Amino acid sequence: MSNPPNVAGNAPLAFTTSLGEQLSVPLSAFSLSGSTITFSDAWANQFLAADQAILLALAKNRLATGDLAAAPAAPPVPALSFTAAAAGPTGNNITVTIGSVTGTSAVDGKLTLDVAETDTFSALASASAAALAIGTDVAPASPTDPPLGTGVVVVKSGSATGTGLPKTGQSWPVTAEKDVLAADGTTTLFVLQPRAGAPAAGINTVTVDVDPGGTTFTVTAQYDSGASAPIAVTELPVLTDLPAAVTFLVHPSAPPAGLALPAAGGVTLSGGATGLPATATAYTS
Repeated sequence: MSNPPNVAGNAPLAFTTSLGEQLSVPLSAFSLSGSTITFSDAWANQFLAADQAILLALAKNRLATGDLAAAPAAPPVPALSFTAAAAGPTGNNITVTIGSVTGTSAVDGKLTLDVAETDTFSALASASAAALAIGTDVAPASPTDPPLGTGVVVVKSGSATGTGLPKTGQSWPVTAEKDVLAADGTTTLFVLQPRAGAPAAGINTVTVDVDPGGTTFTVTAQYDSGASAPIAVTELPVLTDLPAAVTFLVHPSAPPAGLALPAAGGVTLSGGATGLPATATAYTS
């Protein structure tokens, strides 16, 4: 298969065929790869071999003189939009990796999605400070209550009653309620749990470390959906067709101009704030 047409010039190629016929051939009949010019797929079989030789010789000559050149590449356009499943600043920690892109357009295209989020809550001085920074599983009843958590893990409401700092170096998967132990290694400082709707398929790991100064601590929560099976581009806006491990973090949708085939690569969501979900746009190549 030849490359798609990508030749630019001021005029079509006019030539005399081997049978003496005068013809004019549009530049869309040719494609250019480096310095090699060939016929595009749609035109490759439209001429006798002798006429193909005449045309290609003429095209190569015009390429050498600068009358023909590579057409400017079309600029990337929005192909696919992503919105964080949970509104809030933690949505800015989400990265979507698009991989294994196949097909030529949104109609026949397929791809894989790997969605990850890393939430870091640092300089926490107490269990109650952790609840305020991370948020809990219950919406606040008053302005002084901890907010509803929007990250991959939340503090269980009412559990942040311990005092002092945690035992440093704690690290474990969080698939259900998990006690964060105090420095004595026995007492519960507070309890973490996955945000509502977290699927068992996702990898959700938490680490708790005392900061170098010895007076505060940091909680880091990491989630990774893992690479999905290939998904048809046209199915991406249909959330029920997607793995729960993906939709736990992001909801794909069509941009205003409609779906297109995105390029492989990663995008990071941004713009998330209290009550506002983070978003990102993937572009064509």
